[in-house]
Amino acid sequence: MCSNRSNLRIAACLALAIGSATGVTAARSQALATSKPPLATGITNSGAAEAQVIEATRKGDILTIKIRFAPLVPDKMESIYAQITEKDYENSFYVLAGDKKYLLLRDSQDTPLASPQLSIRNTRDSTVSGTWYGRFPAPPKDITEVSLTIHGVETIDAIPIADKQP
Repeated sequence: MCSNRSNLRIAACLALAIGSATGVTAARSQALATSKPPLATGITNSGAAEAQVIEATRKGDILTIKIRFAPLVPDKMESIYAQITEKDYENSFYVLAGDKKYLLLRDSQDTPLASPQLSIRNTRDSTVSGTWYGRFPAPPKDITEVSLTIHGVETIDAIPIADKQP
C-alpha cells in the first residue's frame, strides 16, 4: 500500500510527464495539479486565455464574482478592455439571473464596481495571466446560478452562487 506522500509524488511525476509531452511547464503542471477547479469557464475573444470563475458569492444584496485568467497561448500580452465606457457598462458588463439582467453596481462617485481595466499577460511559466472582479445586485435567493457577460470574453454560463451570511 502506498502512503499519501508516495501518492503525491506519483501525481507530481505524472503531471510533469503530461506537461512535458504537451508543452506545459513544470510550474504550470504543479499549479494545475494543486489548484481548486473553477466554477465555470469561458475563453477570451482572442483565444489567448481561459476565464475561470473562482468565486460567485451572494452576501446580502451584493453578488461578487471573481475570475482568474489562465494562459492558453504562451508569451502573449493583450488588453481585453482599457476602460468601462458608458456604452460598455450598459451592454457588455452584466449578469443574467433567470430572465433579469443585472448591471454592475456603482460607487458614490458613479464608478462601476469592477476592475477598471483588464489586460492579460501570458508568460511561459505563468499559471495566472490576469484577474477580474465585479459586484452586482444580488438576484433573489431562489436563483442559484447566473450567466456573466464581460467585455472581451465569451459569456460564461451556469455559474453557481454560494450564499454567505451578511
